[in-house]
Amino acid sequence: MSVSQSIPVTTIPKNKNEELRVSLDLFNGYWLFNTRIFFEASDGTMRPGKGGFAIKVDKLEAYAEAVTDALMQVQTKGLSK
Repeated sequence: MSVSQSIPVTTIPKNKNEELRVSLDLFNGYWLFNTRIFFEASDGTMRPGKGGFAIKVDKLEAYAEAVTDALMQVQTKGLSK
């Protein structure tokens, strides 16, 4: 993916060797909410893997509502630690 502009949002550790990177990326004239799994390569650098997804930012509010709904379910059903 050739990104014209990228705004880092956050990095979330996934496990010992991987992390989830969230960013806002301008690609082909569209702003995207992008999540990508990065892994530690044999030389110690973090490299993007195939895992992740991107959606246009105009869908971000609906996605945020879905994540909020999922979080509420996790909390009410006692699914977290």
